[in-house]
Amino acid sequence: MESEPTKVLFSRLNAFYPLIIGGVIIGSRFHPTSQFIVRALLSLVCILFFSAYGSILAVIFTLIGRRGEINWATARSYVAIAAPLAGITFKVENEHYMDNRPVIFVCNHQAAIDVMVLGRIFPKSCVIVGKRELKYVPLLGSYMHLTGAIFLDRGNHGDAVRTFSDAVEDIRKRNVSVWIFPEGTRGHLQEANLLPFKKGAFHLAVQAQIPIVPVVVSNYSDIYDSKRRIFKGGELKIKVLPPIPTDGLDQENRKHIDELATKTRQVMLDTLRKITSPPLGNGHTNQT
Repeated sequence: MESEPTKVLFSRLNAFYPLIIGGVIIGSRFHPTSQFIVRALLSLVCILFFSAYGSILAVIFTLIGRRGEINWATARSYVAIAAPLAGITFKVENEHYMDNRPVIFVCNHQAAIDVMVLGRIFPKSCVIVGKRELKYVPLLGSYMHLTGAIFLDRGNHGDAVRTFSDAVEDIRKRNVSVWIFPEGTRGHLQEANLLPFKKGAFHLAVQAQIPIVPVVVSNYSDIYDSKRRIFKGGELKIKVLPPIPTDGLDQENRKHIDELATKTRQVMLDTLRKITSPPLGNGHTNQT
């Protein structure tokens, strides 16, 4: 169900949306580089606009006692506008696993379009873990701060440990889930593969004694690739996997953490290769 602020936003945009869509269609008829520039700029404008919108929503929802819905409402509003402009559609499997709480959601990290994946799938009562540098991005940093995002300093192990300890307390107190990209950075891979996983998500899950829920997004380098200036649009496949329990695992036992990370990465990699079709490089792309 859409929130009232979202309904108001959509009604205000109705008059301008046909013009925007028309501009995208016209821009898309030119050279692929022009298509990339048009869609990339519109996507950036959407991110900045909805960061400001989300910040306002954060204040309103906090005042009315619905803080757990801030990210969800902002995400759904964003993807409803941004995805059509970018020509992106979604096919989601096992979305019911997103209703588990609290859990640690882990998702593969590919490129800028991941923000649209978050827009489509991000659940209620969930916060995201991001690098500390995001704090200083205009509008986006303010929005993330207001919604309780967890910022990690990758270069400071002691600070990261303290941050995760605070996160465990927040998980227990507010009954919230956490969303983490365990690769730690965008892969920009042109094949269905994953970067090595960092262990923070698994330490956090074991410390909090809550399950891990893997979320796998098909490789979309044939749809979007900033290095090759490709932004064709198409279908993104998202598959949510069953929860992986952490009951009985010891956070002080390095072997437990390593085995949990290895198991999670393997099931995600197997799934990634299954849902990425047709095979990359054959020149066939799902178009919208």
